[in-house]
Amino acid sequence: MPRAKTEITDEFEDLRGRLAEWRKSQPLPARLPEEVWRAAVELARRHGVYRAARALPIDYGGLRKRLNQAPARESSVAQPRFLEVLLPPSARSDNCVELMRVRFSGAVEWDQLLRAWRGR
Repeated sequence: MPRAKTEITDEFEDLRGRLAEWRKSQPLPARLPEEVWRAAVELARRHGVYRAARALPIDYGGLRKRLNQAPARESSVAQPRFLEVLLPPSARSDNCVELMRVRFSGAVEWDQLLRAWRGR
């Protein structure tokens, strides 16, 4: 079965054009400028590594490596937060105090949670 061609958006066309102009002015082999890599990583983050590497065209392995090393724009893992709650004397009558309630959805960074609980 033949592969479907991926649509190249204006974002890809812009970076692809800048990359082509840069390649014309450089002797072979030359390293890509950091600004090109950063733009390619951003496109790969939004559209996928394979699609970005194929549309630009740049090295798939290098792009994947840089994407994995790049810090995420927004962390999807919630940072642990603690709140001291002072209970009124009437609430302490049953000699039971809840130390911690943890609610989570998705991935939990257990080592980070444990460090926060220990007070480090």
